[in-house]
Amino acid sequence: MPIGVAPLAQRELDPMFDDMRTRAGVNTLFTFIYTHEPHRAGMVLEGSRPANFHGGNYARPHMQFYKDTPLTLADMTAPEFGGVDVLERIIPVAKKYGIRVFPFILEDNQLPAAVRQNWEKLYEVDHHGRRTTGHPGGPCFNNPGYRNFTLGLVEDYARSYGIGGMMWGSERQSGFLNTLSVSQSSGMDPGKTTCFCEFCQKKGRDQGIDVERARQGFDAVEAFVRESRAGQRPRDGYFTTFWRLLLKYPEVLAWENLWVTSRHELQAAIYRKVKSVNPDLQVGWHVWQNVTFSPFQRAEENLSDLAGFSDFLRPAVYNNVAGGRFVTFVKDARQSVFGDLSPEMTLEVLCQQLNYDEAPFDRLAATGFSANYVERETRRAVESVAGHPVQIWPGVDIDVPVGAGEAHCKPESVAQAVKAAFKGGAQGIILSRNYTEMKPENLSGAGNALRELGMI
Repeated sequence: MPIGVAPLAQRELDPMFDDMRTRAGVNTLFTFIYTHEPHRAGMVLEGSRPANFHGGNYARPHMQFYKDTPLTLADMTAPEFGGVDVLERIIPVAKKYGIRVFPFILEDNQLPAAVRQNWEKLYEVDHHGRRTTGHPGGPCFNNPGYRNFTLGLVEDYARSYGIGGMMWGSERQSGFLNTLSVSQSSGMDPGKTTCFCEFCQKKGRDQGIDVERARQGFDAVEAFVRESRAGQRPRDGYFTTFWRLLLKYPEVLAWENLWVTSRHELQAAIYRKVKSVNPDLQVGWHVWQNVTFSPFQRAEENLSDLAGFSDFLRPAVYNNVAGGRFVTFVKDARQSVFGDLSPEMTLEVLCQQLNYDEAPFDRLAATGFSANYVERETRRAVESVAGHPVQIWPGVDIDVPVGAGEAHCKPESVAQAVKAAFKGGAQGIILSRNYTEMKPENLSGAGNALRELGMI
């Protein structure tokens, strides 16, 4: 179960861990131990946001592991709880309840102003040459300062604490898909295609890619999207124009592949680093839910490609919140590639491509996705890594926040999703996305299903 650090730093631990274990059989905590985002730290309630939030490492940085990065101790240390080392505090108590602790390192989508001075140097550069500070940009996988920080961080946790493993995740997609705005995140700026920093440009040239042609291609895709949003239908239609851009600028797809493979290279390096410290530590990856909405990102994030450097995968299959998120995806996709189709037709095409059978467009947000979606996506993940010793632990939705008029979790719906995950072949589940958001009765719904299945 993922959990923000606020309750772990502030609450009495025994009652909380006892409740998790008794109510839902929780045996592993995934702590958002390094974050610059208040909601992941467990500090955002009912829309509030802490003033002057800093964030960072809620454990104690051991600086010998961070020599080759521009970040200082002040950049990395989270001051919100008076210097409490959360990992040091919780691991002995968790052990009493048979609960393992895994640091959950999820890349930041926004940098608070308090840490930008040095952190910005590690972030991507868009195709107009502007440094990004948040979604859809993020830290650059090819920036040696960021790579060294990440590898130092996982080595620090592996050597300094009695953890059971760790999970890393990136809720981003490649620059081309961001430019097309095919995402569950609405209203993205098509001018913020990444990454064109000096390190990515050098890597691209070394691979024989014409950097300037790639940049020109992204300019053309940006113009296509902006004209589409302005209601200017292309003469030959949206899909034909989209395909013509790819034919004219094949460098766009080459740059796309550079970004995707660079992330996989970093993941493989994380895996090797952790295993070099302790081969028994389990290392796995959070897979962003957008992969289950986008046939484009599904093609790029082939789970089979991760099998060689994974002990487990956690595909996010939040069926309750999926309805509203998929509606957003459909609306944005119709402003580019799917502009020739109505919302209803776009939904039908995507469901056919993704092998889903869900509610119609006008009812999808209010109903959410069915438990059948959880089963199908779990089975797809299991089949993707068949033949490899990789376990699938899908992330099941319990009270992930939703918008007005969207579906809300109930104990029965949570129980159905849990059962569907195991029906799809899961070897475990991760009750998601954050313990601090969950209503006790809905967490009990998961526990009841696990008891029926004989899991606890």
